[in-house]
Amino acid sequence: MKAISVGYAMIGLGFYVVLASFIFWLAGSRSLPFFYAVFASQMLVSLIGSFSLSPELLNERVKPGGKDRDPVGTPILASLWCLQLAAAAMDVGHWHIGSSVPPALQVIAVFVMTLAWFGCLWAMQANFFFSSAIRLQEDRGQQVVAAGPYAWIRHPGYAFASLGLVSEGLALGSWLTLLPTAFMVAYLFYRTLLEERMLHPGLEGYGDYSSKVRFKWIPGVW
Repeated sequence: MKAISVGYAMIGLGFYVVLASFIFWLAGSRSLPFFYAVFASQMLVSLIGSFSLSPELLNERVKPGGKDRDPVGTPILASLWCLQLAAAAMDVGHWHIGSSVPPALQVIAVFVMTLAWFGCLWAMQANFFFSSAIRLQEDRGQQVVAAGPYAWIRHPGYAFASLGLVSEGLALGSWLTLLPTAFMVAYLFYRTLLEERMLHPGLEGYGDYSSKVRFKWIPGVW
């Protein structure tokens, strides 16, 4: 189990090192302190997740089993995320079209983004069935989870991820990032509805759970 955690930690670190190197190259500068802050925050959460989450859950996140009801979802979101990073790099490093985000707002955004990614990790720690695929996990004995953030909202992973993506774009210092971010948040909204349509008839006890925990993303709102 320890070897699996170390393996995922090394893969995660390698991924962020390569990604960060490419983004700094794209920006044409290494003197971008908020870019370092964004990548450092994500690397920290990735490392903690590698050692705090069960190997079975990590495997489900990386290579889910069964039939995914949204097989294009992960590639679409990954592409939009890369577009967000690339837009920030080009804007801050070259274009300067929307690179007028106040430094004070960037500092706040880094803080909010970090809390949001830790919120996603909290949701994963509470939910043993937190998959990257939209699927019913009969093979893993899926049950309704009402612990942790699931005691207040039904889809904390999507809610925290949306907050993290919005604040990430601002932390990078470009208003242009809000365009790909808007598409990502809209797609997470779509996935929430798709998941709801699957869980209500397919997961025993989900109807009772949803009647008690009425909100999907934001308590008292939706």
